[in-house]
Amino acid sequence: MTLKKWKIISIVGIFLVSALLHFIYDWFPNFFTSLFFPVNESIWEHNKIIVGSFLILAIIEKIYYKKRKNVIFAEVISALVCMTLVMLIFTPVYLYILKTNDNMIVTFAIFIIAITISQIVSYHLLQKEYYPRLEELGVILFVIFFLINIIFTYYPPKFAIFYDYTNQIYGLK
Repeated sequence: MTLKKWKIISIVGIFLVSALLHFIYDWFPNFFTSLFFPVNESIWEHNKIIVGSFLILAIIEKIYYKKRKNVIFAEVISALVCMTLVMLIFTPVYLYILKTNDNMIVTFAIFIIAITISQIVSYHLLQKEYYPRLEELGVILFVIFFLINIIFTYYPPKFAIFYDYTNQIYGLK
């Protein structure tokens, strides 16, 4: 399978895995699941979905494309791009245009656009020259992203992106 076809499949795969990861804490509410899956409906907590989905993709890609290098690095940068786009696009739309009312069509559209752009970035990174240290950096960055998300789950700053407007709480339910 060509890299282009794989990246198109990856867009759909990330979206579907994200939908599954969204509900893991609700189905299995415990300390372990609170570390890796969103514990509320805040904008910030949804970063766990992005990081988790992209990590799963990176592992599958690493197994499937054994000869391809810089996979972990490409996907962690792709996850960062996706998180940034979601924060920059969705946050103002949700807070100021939708006035904190959910609109699933808008939410999904923004998320699919962010995933698509991030996979285009990943595609280009995977075509670059291989630097072994980048894979190590990719693993370190995935760990850092999870750690930041975990810290903010338990100690959320009192900012709008950390607030769950549905349940009117910060952090854990």
